[in-house]
Amino acid sequence: MVAKGYEEYLLLKKSVEGLMSEHERLKGSIKGVEAELELTRRELLDRTEEVKELKTKYERARFSGAILGNQEDAEIAKRRVNDLVREIDKCIALLDR
Repeated sequence: MVAKGYEEYLLLKKSVEGLMSEHERLKGSIKGVEAELELTRRELLDRTEEVKELKTKYERARFSGAILGNQEDAEIAKRRVNDLVREIDKCIALLDR
């Protein structure tokens, strides 16, 4: 009976050691994934900034086209200028409060 209890103890000990080893391996994997996630987040921020810059350049190019005579772009530019004027007026009204 004592031998059976000892065998169960050894099996349990081996299982616990295996679980601890697996736990350490998974902790290492998590650290690797977290580092990769942080890198991906930074890349996403960089790409988002790049997209904003490209949109700004595109809008400027369209506005330039409007000034040079493209009718469709001229209408878009006129609406954009009107929107900006309204936004400036709102800001001035807020500052006057």
